Parts: sequence; C-alpha cells; structure tokens
Amino acid sequence: MSAIDFTEIPLPTGGASRDAFEMFAREVLHQMGFKIVEGPDRGADDGRDLIVEELRSGIAGETRVRWLVSCKHKAHSGASVNPSDEPDVQDRLNTHQCRAFLGFYSTVPSSGLSGKLNGALGKYEHQILDPARIERELLGSTEGILLAKRYFPKSMAAWQSNSRDPAKIFAEPVDLKCEHCSKSLLFPEPHGIMTLWHPYNDDGIDKSEIEHVYFSCKGNCDRRLRAPLLARKLIDGWEDISDLVIPTVYIRWVMSTLNELQEGKKYSPIAFGKMKDLFINIFPIVCRHPSEEDYERISALQRLPSYLGGLGS
Repeated sequence: MSAIDFTEIPLPTGGASRDAFEMFAREVLHQMGFKIVEGPDRGADDGRDLIVEELRSGIAGETRVRWLVSCKHKAHSGASVNPSDEPDVQDRLNTHQCRAFLGFYSTVPSSGLSGKLNGALGKYEHQILDPARIERELLGSTEGILLAKRYFPKSMAAWQSNSRDPAKIFAEPVDLKCEHCSKSLLFPEPHGIMTLWHPYNDDGIDKSEIEHVYFSCKGNCDRRLRAPLLARKLIDGWEDISDLVIPTVYIRWVMSTLNELQEGKKYSPIAFGKMKDLFINIFPIVCRHPSEEDYERISALQRLPSYLGGLGS
C-alpha cells in the first residue's frame, strides 16, 4: 500500500497552487542530483515543464545530459498518462535542445505510452518517475522525508505513526539479540520475549527479588535457556517484546519498575544490567506516536488481567 497520497497536491486549475506539482517535481529532481536549468513558469512552454541537466562522469571525462521534463498530475482522477498526453516528444526535445525525456507523473503511464517511448529507443533516452519511484526517492533519505512533509503533511503524519523504523537517537544502531541463537529480536519486526526469574523456596515465590533476566525467541530458544534456571529453583514471568515497544505499554512498564525499586524490590547486578539494556535499546522504536495497530493491541491487553500478561486489574 502506498504511503503517499498524491491528491494532497492540488490540481493545477488556477490560483496560488496552480504550479504546486511542477514545483514539487523541481524539488525532487534537485534532491536527486539534477541541476535545474529552467524551472516552472507561466508563459508558453512549448511542451516542457522543466529542463534539468545531469552530469555523468566516465573514463573519458564528464558528459552533460540535458533532460526535458514533462509533469502530469492526474492523481485526482486516477487516470493513467496516455500517448495523447505526450505528443511529439522528439520535436519537443529538438525545440529545447534536449537529448533525453523524463516523465514526472502522479499516476502510472499507460501501456500505450510505455510502448511509444520504448519504441523510440535509440532516438532519445527516457525515464519515468511514477508514484512508486517518487515515493521511494522521498522515503529513502532524511532530506526526502523532510521534503515529503512539506507537500504531503497528512500522508507523512500517518506514515510516521505506523512506521517501526527506530529514531536516530544514538550514534550506534540499537538491537536486542536472542541469548540462545543471537538473532535480532527487534528487526525486521519486534518479536520474542523478555523473561524475568524470581527465587522460589518453601514459602513460595519471592517476588521482592529478580535474580535473572534474559531475552529470547519463543519456543526452542526459550526452552534451552530456561532449563538450567529451573534446575536452580527459579520461577519465571515473561513479557512479549512486541508489546513492550508500544509507547503506552513501555512507559507503564518503566513506571512500574521505578515504583518497585522505590518499594524495595531487588535486582541482581546481572538482572539490573539486562533491564537497562532493554530500556535503552527499545526506546528508539518506542519514540513515535502509537499506530492504529498499537491501539488495537492495547485494547486487547486491557481485557486481560495483569497475571496473564495483560494491562487489566
């Protein structure tokens, strides 16, 4: 599903926003490394919206390629760009002394237009920046994301809310590894469990102390790690890591841990170090607005009592 809704850019029907799509194209092409030779204007354009220049470096030196850019904003109708929308490409290239054609479109080109351009192979170079490729260019860099926020504020707000990409807070990348197989528990999607181990004696479980903590995949890895701890007469409790990266659950867990420390709960040095690793490494993923999926999960957890791993009473 596309992250960007191109209908956020208004139709070029008049007013202050009539040139918005062409201005957007100029910014994207500049970001990609093209030199803007001629930008959008409101005079007769003779079949061009922009002219840009590409510098190519090779063994024999540098070559400058002059591109004619044609912008077509049809996202509001959803219609594809047809051959009739791009007449006389070769003549337009000659008029503007260009050797390459670039279509910058908010919808996909029709098969007829693709066939027309491909049939001209050898006469001139051509490239099409369709919505998917434009989106990839924007979301692939910090500069692109900032540009997208200017033109697509609603789309980007939704995209960032649902994104699990970690915030770039620390110099080194964050991660949690399974302590048995060493696979990431945070990427590509958070999974696995954090398991806390309490001492057990004849009087029952001593919940005032946590002796050991580990992070693992569910299933075989968890079974391998828990066997020696069970032999030491320890009893476990666990939390899903995929739940702990939900902002609401994360802050509740942090506050609960702080309250327990204030009330005298003890952590062994190893267990306390593991808890710090957890809080630090998942925070860049937590540092975002809750997504719709998060809210649904929170609602489900609230229907479960705390002794079953939920948020209910």
